[in-house]
Amino acid sequence: MKITFLLHNAHGITAPVRAVTNLAGALAARHDVEIVSCYRTADRMPLAVADGVRVRALVDLRPNSRHDATDRADLRVPGTVCPQDETHTGPTPPSRLGEARLAAHLRNTDADVVIATRPYLVCFLAEYGRSDYLRIGQEHRTRDLHTAALRSDLDAAISRLDAYVTLTQADLRAYRAALPHLSFPRARTRLASIPVCCSASGVEPSTGDSKIVLAAGRLTPMKRHDRLLDAFAEVTAKHPDWSLRIYGRGAERARLQRRIGELGLHNNVLLMGARTPMEPEWAKAAIAVLPHAAEPSGAALVEAMACGVPVLSTDCDHAPREIIEPGVNGLIVPGDGDGDGDGDGDGDGDGDGDGDVVDALADAMCRLIENEPERRGMAEAALKNAERFRPERISAQYETLFADCRSEPGGGTRSSGKAGGGPRLWRRTRRLVERLGARRPGSPVTVNCRVLKGGSLIFQVPGEQLTPGPWELLLRPRRGGSGDLVRLPLEGHEREGDGPARALLEKRHWELAEGDWDVRLARTGGIRSRRVRAGLVETARLLDPDTDLRPERGEGRFWIPYATQDGELVLRARLRPAHAEVTAVEVGDETVRLTGSLRGRTARAHHYRFRARIPGERATVLDAPCYVDPRGDFDVTVPVRAMAEHHPGREALWELRLTAYGGPELRLGMVSGDLVDRRDVCVFPVGRYTGSGGSALTVSFQLTHDHDLVLRTTVSVPGLPRPGESP
Repeated sequence: MKITFLLHNAHGITAPVRAVTNLAGALAARHDVEIVSCYRTADRMPLAVADGVRVRALVDLRPNSRHDATDRADLRVPGTVCPQDETHTGPTPPSRLGEARLAAHLRNTDADVVIATRPYLVCFLAEYGRSDYLRIGQEHRTRDLHTAALRSDLDAAISRLDAYVTLTQADLRAYRAALPHLSFPRARTRLASIPVCCSASGVEPSTGDSKIVLAAGRLTPMKRHDRLLDAFAEVTAKHPDWSLRIYGRGAERARLQRRIGELGLHNNVLLMGARTPMEPEWAKAAIAVLPHAAEPSGAALVEAMACGVPVLSTDCDHAPREIIEPGVNGLIVPGDGDGDGDGDGDGDGDGDGDGDVVDALADAMCRLIENEPERRGMAEAALKNAERFRPERISAQYETLFADCRSEPGGGTRSSGKAGGGPRLWRRTRRLVERLGARRPGSPVTVNCRVLKGGSLIFQVPGEQLTPGPWELLLRPRRGGSGDLVRLPLEGHEREGDGPARALLEKRHWELAEGDWDVRLARTGGIRSRRVRAGLVETARLLDPDTDLRPERGEGRFWIPYATQDGELVLRARLRPAHAEVTAVEVGDETVRLTGSLRGRTARAHHYRFRARIPGERATVLDAPCYVDPRGDFDVTVPVRAMAEHHPGREALWELRLTAYGGPELRLGMVSGDLVDRRDVCVFPVGRYTGSGGSALTVSFQLTHDHDLVLRTTVSVPGLPRPGESP
């Protein structure tokens, strides 16, 4: 069969887009599958699409698109079908142009099955879809989350389709109760429930040793990350060595960052932004938390489970109850329950009654933190539970649904005979073209990279992207950096049909100069090279306890692979024979305190002093004692008053060092771990000191490009403008 999925915008990383790409990839093994996106907003999809799945857009919204003036005028006219669909947010609302092209597509498509993935598209499919192909709607939220007006429009549209699919059994019951005329065995429209589709992660499962709690989801009020912060404040009071990472982007980021500051959690909580794919990040967690007020699909829960992470969720709606078996593969704590998403029962949405939910989340996190055997048992069970949601199982359920719909009177009657040789021939031809294209000189190749235990790196290149013969990976300094070209032979691919080729970058054999290194692919001994796209980049092992670079471990170098914004694979090399790793920053109105540990083979665990100096100002040096214990942990407390006394003028940037008599001078920074760039995620508190005469000193820390920690101080005098202000 030819199967078409309708998406509003395939170039996002929302849960519906993830689910559709996974399901489309599974169905493409046996069918001709395409994804039709109403709008295109980027050059490429951030989510990988399986071989054999075509993607095309009806309206191109990229800046370089070639719409004429009439088309662009139509883009500004709102759409008219299903205006009650409240899921239309962001820069791509329905437009007259989009509706015209979508209607034309539904009238002219040669598909055997068309699947619409949001209320707006479901209504359009019911209005303009033909009866000679199967018309199927998917519910990616829940019935209760739609407004009454939208439910009315959606109910009318569903009754004109061949099938409507929910993600949970509970939501299926809600639709059957609302549409009793569709509950009869021979009803025109079949109502069915098929769970969310999640691919096997492909990453090394979590070891559970990281002391990281991880949450993911758009930063919106419905996700309730604010109460997760309140709960984690209780956790850190008992377990200060644990940290929380929140992945996602959205309008709530600034408010959440302020709350982190109010709770004093800046050393323990990081807002990480969006990541794609998320599986390598889930594999870094020891616990996954879902604090949401609503979670229709449960995709995040399944993704975490597939990476071997036990999950903790509020009892927000149907999905957690059907995915989590409490006490076996995770925990469910009481959630809202009053319908307005705040848990206070007054209907105003202000969250005044969140205390019970916050305490329950905190208690559950502490339970998993303090009971390691239980946590590891749940992790193992979670990994097994995720197999229920594999694409091959979910796609089989959809194929059964297609067959059942065709057997019903009035179901789609298009002959599926063309699904024999035609689509198979098309798939073979497409894969051959893609394979030849992947082998074209200069075309990019997808390369996976994993950090191994101990810090070495292994690269993997799919065999179908290589022609027979010897190949090698090249590492070369990026953009004028220093260092010699590194050649790594690819092993395991010599003949047509061989499996993936692998290359190993061993720490004991190689030492890369500090900086960024591009990864390229070339014939062995050749000059010309091909670009490399980043596939799965796994850096969880950089969080292993044995990568701790304390003096007695004798190390001072490590490598962090990462994907650039353009999708290229790059390594960032850190080479620090000795440095001072800062783990906590405290800024008050009277003192500044830095704690951390000495790292690197040439550091020594005694007799250091703290020194801050302003480059070019030899006389401007601030000196303070530094306590270092036998393990190399240091503690520095500096009076803010001393900074004010040594301050040279309006604004100054201080370099920070630990110095030892007869020993090395150590730079203070945050270079260890798995984060290639902390500058956007590490937000430090600001201190203010008022001196004599009313002058005020503002003290704040920041990280340089090399992740050195520097101190910025600014003096303001009453009656004079601050730096950057007009007099």
